[in-house]
Amino acid sequence: MKKSITVLFITTILFFTACQKEIDWGLGGNAGADKLLVKISSKTGSDSTVTSYTYNTAKQLTNENTTGISGTTILDNNLKIYRNSSGIIQRTVQVAAALTANGIDSLVIRFNYNTSLSKYTSSVFAVTVMGTNVVDSAVYIYDAVGKISSDEHYLKASLLPPTLALKNQYTYSADGLNVTGSQQSAITTLGGPLTPQASQTYTYDDKKNPLIVKQEAMLLLRTGLFNAQNPLKTVVTNTSDPTADFTMDYVYRYNAAGKPDSSYGTRTPGGALTATKYFYQ
Repeated sequence: MKKSITVLFITTILFFTACQKEIDWGLGGNAGADKLLVKISSKTGSDSTVTSYTYNTAKQLTNENTTGISGTTILDNNLKIYRNSSGIIQRTVQVAAALTANGIDSLVIRFNYNTSLSKYTSSVFAVTVMGTNVVDSAVYIYDAVGKISSDEHYLKASLLPPTLALKNQYTYSADGLNVTGSQQSAITTLGGPLTPQASQTYTYDDKKNPLIVKQEAMLLLRTGLFNAQNPLKTVVTNTSDPTADFTMDYVYRYNAAGKPDSSYGTRTPGGALTATKYFYQ
C-alpha cells in the first residue's frame, strides 16, 4: 500500500510543463501581438523536447502535446482539455509515458464549477495502481480577492477512508499578476500529518508571458501559465533532500510584440545551459 501511495503522489504532482532547453537564438518571426504561442522547441545538451499548443475559436487552450527525451527517459505527454460552450473546463485527459510506466493508460480529471460564484470548487480522478483502486479528490481554496491560494488532495484507496495527502499552496505578487511562490506538503505515512516536501520562489521580467491561462494554471498543474510576465529566476528548495536544491537564471530575447523569441537558462549548481525557441502563429 505504501508503494502504491508513493506512486500516486508522483502521478499527482508531476508537472508536465515544457522544459527550457538549449538552442540557437532566433530572430522573432510571426511577432504580431495577436499571435498565439503554438510551439516551444527546447534542448539541453543531448536532451530535447518539443511542445505544441492548440486552441479553440475563442483562443482558449485545448491541447498541449510534448515529445522529447531526457537521458533514457521518454518525456512524451499529451493533455487534452475539454470545455463547455462557455469555455469552462469540464475534464482533462492525459496520456503520458510516465503514466504508462506506472501501468496507467490515461489520467482523466473531472472538474466541478460553481456558476453562481464563477469558481472551480473541486476535481476528482480515479486510477488503479498496482491492483489498488485509488481516488484523488481535490478541493480549491480561494483568497479574499478570488485567487486560488491552495488546493488540498484527499486520497481514498480501497476500503480506507479519504485522507488529506497532499497540499499545494500559492503566493502572489502585490499586483496579483504573478505567482511569486509555491509550496508542496504531503504525508509520508498513511494517516500521518502533512510535512513540507518542496518549494519554489520566482522573480519576473516586465515583458508579456507568451501563454497565460490565469487560474486554470493551478487546475492544470502548470503554475507558470498563470503569470503575466516571464521568470528571470526560479529557486527550487527540496525540503526532504537539500542536496537536490537548485536555481535557474534566465535571459530572453524578445520579438517586436514584446514576447519571448528565445531564452537561455543556467542551472546552479552544475552550470547546465538550457535554451528555448518560441514559435507564434
